[in-house]
Amino acid sequence: MNYRSPERADALAAAFVLGTLSRRARARFATLARRERVLAEAVRQWEHRLLPLAESLPGIEPPSRVWDAIAARIGARRIAGAAVRSVWASVGLWRAIALVGFVAAFALAAVLLVPIQRAEQSIVIVLAGPDARPALVATAERGGHYLTVKALTPLPIAADRALELWALPEQGNPRSLGLVSASGIARIALVAPADTALRSIPALAVSLEPAGGSPTGLPTGPVLYSGSVQRLF
Repeated sequence: MNYRSPERADALAAAFVLGTLSRRARARFATLARRERVLAEAVRQWEHRLLPLAESLPGIEPPSRVWDAIAARIGARRIAGAAVRSVWASVGLWRAIALVGFVAAFALAAVLLVPIQRAEQSIVIVLAGPDARPALVATAERGGHYLTVKALTPLPIAADRALELWALPEQGNPRSLGLVSASGIARIALVAPADTALRSIPALAVSLEPAGGSPTGLPTGPVLYSGSVQRLF
């Protein structure tokens, strides 16, 4: 496939950074990203978009036993404990540690998975709102019977409303694929392998519907998010 296509590079990089690619597809991408500048740049941009989300995490002060365990492991005496604790309890410090851990895990996964050379072909859809900001990512293996849909951040909807995913065929009416979660991950069963079920489907969309989904079989509320179907094979 043409990995240099901006749309395909962006869709694949999104799935890679979010961790929604399968193990084999992720390994193949890690190999390609080291030699394809377009892919490496797409990964950098997605990291730039998503890593700042860590800034919104609330600070958490670990219990006293954590300080005791740290002091014991490093052989430090708990002198001026309040001052030491104030440093280690710094929200900025814990965010930095979390960020370092994320980057380390990211790099380790890439290194460990590189030896797996056979790519697992995938379908990726990045669904964005009118402001072009990605809100959900949907992925499926080419021969898989499930579509995994992940919300990038919790989506604000009322308790009596639901988000419904629609396939937008080249001709005819939208076809419901099922309800998706406003936060977290939804796994939607497909009637056929993904490559077949999404054949002649250039795009997906998400509409706002009553709880339980559309009562008519067609979208009744506003379309909040949409995205083109990218076949990474």
